[in-house]
Amino acid sequence: WERAFKLQKDQNMDMYFKDFVEIYISDKKPRVKHNTWLTKQHIIETKILPYFEKKKLSEIRTSDILSWQNEIMKQTKENGTAYSQTYLKTIHNQLSAILNHAVNMYGLKVNVARRAGNMGKEQSKEMLFWTQEEYLEFAESIADKEESFVAFEILYWCGIRLGELLALTPADFDFETNTLRINKSFQCLERKDVITDPKTPKSNRRIIMPEFLSVEVNEYINRL
Repeated sequence: WERAFKLQKDQNMDMYFKDFVEIYISDKKPRVKHNTWLTKQHIIETKILPYFEKKKLSEIRTSDILSWQNEIMKQTKENGTAYSQTYLKTIHNQLSAILNHAVNMYGLKVNVARRAGNMGKEQSKEMLFWTQEEYLEFAESIADKEESFVAFEILYWCGIRLGELLALTPADFDFETNTLRINKSFQCLERKDVITDPKTPKSNRRIIMPEFLSVEVNEYINRL
C-alpha cells in the first residue's frame, strides 16, 4: 500500500493501472455531468479494471490491448446477444481516454490503446419518423386519454426529448406568445428521480408552439 501511495504521489508510471484509475477519477469526475460519469464508471468497473487492474501502467503492451479486445468481443448481454459495434467502440474509447490522460498529463510515453486500433465501429441507425397522417391516426386513437394525448401532442409538434417533456412545469409555457421553454430534463439515476440540465448546452431553447397546441395545453393545465 505504501509503495502504491508513493508511486501515485510521484506520478510514477510504474504504478498499477488501478491506482492510476483513482487519479483519473479524481481529475475527470468533477468535470462531467453525473449521468455521463455513471456510464463511464460502469464501463471502467466491469469492462476495464478486471483485466488491467494488476498490470503496471508502463508495462501494458499493444498485445495486451488486443487480448483484452478479444475477451470483450466474446462477452454477451444478459439475454445472450452480442454487444453492438457502437458499444464495443465506446468501451475501447474509455480505455483509450484513461491512457491518453496518462500521456497528456502524467508523462506516459505512449497510448497503446490508440496504437492497437479500435474495436467495433459507429453504426449510423436510420431515424424513423411518423408522417403527419400516421401521427394524426395515432392521436385519434388516444384522444380519450387526456394526459397521454397532451403529452404526445407536445412531443410531436415541438420535437422535444422525452426527458425534457417529463421535466416540464406550467411555468415553462407562455400562452401569450405561444412558446415553450426547455431548460431541464428528467432522468432516473441510481433509482432516484432527478432533474438535470438538458443533454447539451444548445438544448436550452425556446420553441414556438402551434396555436392549437397552445390552446390544448392551456386548457389541460387549467383543468388540473
